[in-house]
Amino acid sequence: MVLCPVIGKLLHKHVVLASASPRRQEILSNAGLRFEVVPSRFKEKLCKASFPTPSAYAVETAKQKALEVARRMHQARLPASDSLRVCCWERVCRCSTIGGLILEKPVDKQDAYRMLSRLNGKEHSVFTGVAIVHCSDRDGRLHTEVLDFYEETTVKFSELSEELLREYIDSGEPM
Repeated sequence: MVLCPVIGKLLHKHVVLASASPRRQEILSNAGLRFEVVPSRFKEKLCKASFPTPSAYAVETAKQKALEVARRMHQARLPASDSLRVCCWERVCRCSTIGGLILEKPVDKQDAYRMLSRLNGKEHSVFTGVAIVHCSDRDGRLHTEVLDFYEETTVKFSELSEELLREYIDSGEPM
């Protein structure tokens, strides 16, 4: 698990998950963490071409999403801001690469079909970027320290028939 190096440090912290993803919530719960869910509003519009590697893109996206939540919670003085000295934000950004092209979550069924067709029967890399932001409130100002890292996973996509591809997309399963 990509979070193994930091789980021990997060056990006694106020953890805020900057994502509404049920899968990410399940991962953190299974790791024994108690957390609050505050989905990030950061728009994923970073220019992919400006990053030297897909991992750098995944990490920066995760970091920006986590920082957006930290700033919003601090500005709103939400209940968690009383304990900002011990808050951490975790955000995972996943992207796949094939032939140097960064692929993210599809925008619609047609995009999902194009993406799955491109991956069909091929090997690709999945980059998971994680950003943990430790926050403190000093004199009413938000101070942050960011720990970020990534993990690359090589995935071999089975060869699927046209019918199976369409069935999977129509099932509504998350990618």
